[in-house]
Amino acid sequence: MTSFEGTIRLKEDFDPEKACQGFRKAMKGMGTDYKRIIHLLVSHQNIQRQEIQQKYTEMYGRDLVKDLKDELGGTFEEAVLALLEGPYDLLVSSIQEALTKFGTDETALIDTLCCRSPEEIESLTAHYKRQYKDDLNDKLDSELSGDFGRLMKSLVAGGRDENQTVDSARAKTDAQVLYDSGVGMNSETDEEEFIRILNTRSFPQLKETFDEYERLDSEGIEKALSAEFSGDVCKGLLGIVQRVKDPLGFYAERLNKTMVGAGTDDNTLIRLIVSRSEIDLGSIKERYKEMYEKELVEDVKDDTRGNYKDLLVAVINN
Repeated sequence: MTSFEGTIRLKEDFDPEKACQGFRKAMKGMGTDYKRIIHLLVSHQNIQRQEIQQKYTEMYGRDLVKDLKDELGGTFEEAVLALLEGPYDLLVSSIQEALTKFGTDETALIDTLCCRSPEEIESLTAHYKRQYKDDLNDKLDSELSGDFGRLMKSLVAGGRDENQTVDSARAKTDAQVLYDSGVGMNSETDEEEFIRILNTRSFPQLKETFDEYERLDSEGIEKALSAEFSGDVCKGLLGIVQRVKDPLGFYAERLNKTMVGAGTDDNTLIRLIVSRSEIDLGSIKERYKEMYEKELVEDVKDDTRGNYKDLLVAVINN
């Protein structure tokens, strides 16, 4: 099984009281010690940061997040607060923002939902219900429609097979169904078959299915999806395919897209860097260099400024 590497690791000599003293010192007196805040954040994993927040309240009768909000601002503050959120709290707040902002942010939904295991989907839906007192599937139903809505609701239903053993016979059958439902059809595309197979088979099973598909159609499943679908549902289905074939490339491409063209998509940049920091960010930055012949950290430096830049660079290079 392929192993991926994060950039932020557990602090071995963890001392939550000392960390709290460091945060308090960084915010007392004249001026704020931003470098100290950055160091304290990137030198502890999320589970340790949660303990630090609790200890901070016990020691000072104050809320660490509120104190930091009083001292910071802008994108630097947003990145700091993202690092202090629980991992699933960060993701569900991204989902909620994507669904409730003016004009649904379909890209954020694709990035957050299309690449999750059944266990992760279960945790996401549970955290969403606890945080927003609402059922995520019901929320998707009220905000989305059409094939894209069906794709997202199917993902959240958590019906993906968790069995990691590959069934070669099923892969051949599914490949034929996909072919017959798309380029092999003489009439309209059968969208439901694509959504059913891509949302219910395990990722290893899908990889075998896509290999089998190429024996039927040398141009591959991506070309077929691009020909048969359009818009956000096409992006979502292609996201699943890329997650299966090249999971590191999936995130590398999305990071690159946050920084190309005019302006920076800071919300997505923060979410991706923070949410992958303990999982596979170290591996993602290697894949990024392979794909774009440039270090991820150099692109981040070129696109960000000030303490915000320093924090993201520290997370990437930690």
